[in-house]
Amino acid sequence: MRCVLALKRTALAAVSASLARRATRRMRLAHDEHRRSLADVRAALRAAGVRFREVYPHRLGPAGRRAIAQADLVVSLGGDGTLLAASHHVGQGLMLGVNSAPRDSVGHFCGTDRRGFPEVLARILEGRAGPTLLARLEVVVDGRVWQSHVLNDVLVCHESPAATTRYEVATGSRREVHRSSGLWIATPSGSTAAIRSSGGRVLPPRSRRLQYRVRELYREPGRSYRLTGSVLPEGRALTVVSRMPEGRLYADGARVWRRFTFGSRAVFRVAAEPLRLVGAATPRAGPAPGPRGWPAAPARPPRPERGDRRKG
Repeated sequence: MRCVLALKRTALAAVSASLARRATRRMRLAHDEHRRSLADVRAALRAAGVRFREVYPHRLGPAGRRAIAQADLVVSLGGDGTLLAASHHVGQGLMLGVNSAPRDSVGHFCGTDRRGFPEVLARILEGRAGPTLLARLEVVVDGRVWQSHVLNDVLVCHESPAATTRYEVATGSRREVHRSSGLWIATPSGSTAAIRSSGGRVLPPRSRRLQYRVRELYREPGRSYRLTGSVLPEGRALTVVSRMPEGRLYADGARVWRRFTFGSRAVFRVAAEPLRLVGAATPRAGPAPGPRGWPAAPARPPRPERGDRRKG
């Protein structure tokens, strides 16, 4: 088995020695707990006879990206941020999130901690750990794939948070020009994150439908707006054209971004390859797998929904 261990770099490890001396008690506790988790996970992998390579997903070079893409199992040790960063490079292999400091770190996608890791690892090696297939987002900008494995969401915005975001949004036969604070496009996995705070819906994790939501739309007098937020029908894409010289696209947080200048066109759609995540809790079971490992489509496709405008 080709295994990669994707490691978080703790806040304490990232600062200079002089700043580390001023670290808070919480930072020190989280750092120490992470180190204990790392020691236990390494020991469990070695005891099971699994050879592994260690990488830091926030600082990956070409060799590290290839190692994750070719791995049969990627173990993320940290929190959701570490898992998200590593997941952008995971291909057909399984992924398992291990929350290295549960008292300090958010681990929505993490299926276990250091104490439960040996048992989960044993199930994986015995073929008894059926993964949950999570939809990922593909982003094509001006005809070229920019990102194909976004797990949570993409934010369309101006490079300055105080400036107006200007764009044209289109889906199906509808098209509108907006001025707002930005536009979220999210997967079902990302529906519990930022888009929920903007008034979006929480979707079943196994769904393959995208959702979008406008942030703080400026409503011009005399105009009506229909494309302010919705859950798209399965298979439907969303197109956004930049109407600003200093626009940006952010994928799964602030670390992965690109410029989105005037006239650039971005198409958002469900990626062909889902993430095969082991161990994370899912509130609703899905149908049997279909082509490409996805759950089979229902006999009758769901009707389009306009989204729930209530605050999440």
